[in-house]
Amino acid sequence: MSGKLSRLLAGVLCTGVHVALAASEAQPSRLALPENLPFIPTARPWGDTYVPKSKAPTRQILAVDVEHFTSEERIAATCLQGLTSRDQPRIWILREPLDRTWLDWHKEKRYIDDYRVVTNCAALFQMFPKICRGAIIADTNLYRGGLLALDVAACEDLIIASPELAEKLKLAVKMDLRGRFKTYAEGMRWVWTNYSDRLSHHLCKYMNPALLDSCNFGYDYQWRSVVLWIVGPVDARQAGADPQAEVALVARIFSEMAPNTAVLGFPYGGEGIGLGEGGGVALASRYGKGLVCSDFLDNTCVMSGVRVDRLAQPQQPPPPPLNRQSIYIALVMSDGDNENAWLAFFKNYFDHPSFGSFPLAFGMGPPLRELMPAVVEWYFEHGSPKTEFIADVSGVAYIDPENYGVAFAERDRVLAGFLDWTARSMQPLGMRTVRTVGGEDELLVGYVKALPFCHSIFADMGRYSGREGIGRLTYSLPGGTIVFRSVTSWRYGKTGFLREVREQVGSHRPAFINGFVHCWTFAPEDLERIYKERDADMVFVTPAQLAVLYRQAKDRGWAN
Repeated sequence: MSGKLSRLLAGVLCTGVHVALAASEAQPSRLALPENLPFIPTARPWGDTYVPKSKAPTRQILAVDVEHFTSEERIAATCLQGLTSRDQPRIWILREPLDRTWLDWHKEKRYIDDYRVVTNCAALFQMFPKICRGAIIADTNLYRGGLLALDVAACEDLIIASPELAEKLKLAVKMDLRGRFKTYAEGMRWVWTNYSDRLSHHLCKYMNPALLDSCNFGYDYQWRSVVLWIVGPVDARQAGADPQAEVALVARIFSEMAPNTAVLGFPYGGEGIGLGEGGGVALASRYGKGLVCSDFLDNTCVMSGVRVDRLAQPQQPPPPPLNRQSIYIALVMSDGDNENAWLAFFKNYFDHPSFGSFPLAFGMGPPLRELMPAVVEWYFEHGSPKTEFIADVSGVAYIDPENYGVAFAERDRVLAGFLDWTARSMQPLGMRTVRTVGGEDELLVGYVKALPFCHSIFADMGRYSGREGIGRLTYSLPGGTIVFRSVTSWRYGKTGFLREVREQVGSHRPAFINGFVHCWTFAPEDLERIYKERDADMVFVTPAQLAVLYRQAKDRGWAN
């Protein structure tokens, strides 16, 4: 186990289970986790995609408006969405106005013919009298009792409902989990023991239990994803929490699942709630799992049924003429691996009046083409010649590259498999560079070998690599591939972007800048201001143009 991995796992254990450790005076190193695992890749049962794709949706969609549904009814309707989608996706849930916007877009693109709105839960279930086997009652007094019920319901074709709702929907109660388990770990251990042969070994999800009624688990139900949640220091106070046992159990489950598979959802539900982003990614990465951030993503049952084999990025013009006295900057938005953000958040940048007036690139999670291809189409069609999309973050999914697959005896084969999926997912989107979470040069060489079609590597999520000065941030690897490490971050807030560029560049000219833009800090108007306030020698370009200009400078002896 590397020193860095030890620190990462110590972070996982200390943040995710510090309550239990404090009580027992145990040390993180004493929590034995599975390791030295054999590398046994297995074929995905749904076919040759990183995440599952549904069958094509019905031409006439049932649009279920849940505005006036109770929390219980929303959960039941989402179960029905997942269950019916196994045969053919037919239910689209209208949770907020943008859900109708994207449904209309699917109609405009002729992926569906039309839709009919349903506003009553009982009426919805009357349309499917024979598809459900009955109801399962969750233990609402046990924190995450609903998640246990969801795992079982997906395997038994049941609907999660209270006794009262089950009666209203005319569903016979087949299972009752109330009072059955003292802790979540006990319940999840029972689920895995009894249902591991029916639950997916190629898909799982970190699911915040507070989001159970947010209509975002239909896809997980459809594909029998292993839905789970490890507490953090705040929700460790909830009934049935046992942080240390939960980490150990989830590590065991991960170790028994196939390598190079996706973890959906997100392991953070607010300050101290859940294992946390760093801890969740570290634990998943250790077992060869990549995070596909999707905790608020709904209607993927329908959207993933659309087939778009390949998309062309907006055609870019040639780069501007190379000037030895210029600073060339590629603005690249962060966090595009957050699949949820493409439904609304990033659309704000495209809808802003300044969009297209200066080059702006976006990181994008490659699984987006498999999960919601019609949404990707919208962005590619509405991009400008100054728009480029790059792979975000670390490849086909969000991982810690330095520690990916270290629980396996043949760790290099696990990472090679991940990079193979990365290559296969980038090329249909025309992506020619990838942003990594850190990664020393030795690891980046592995990326270069696996991704020969890339014009460069955009390394680091912000300038937190410990490297200072443009000569250590922009350079070539042996063989000639360019590394553009992040020159900028968000350490100075909204007004500090150009300051950070000036600090790192100094008098060095020409300079070539990976202008990392933290999307949660910089709004569209902030980017417009940065562009307007640029120095006279600053030229904004796309990542592809930046790579061309750097090579030209190197050919002339102006760059290292």
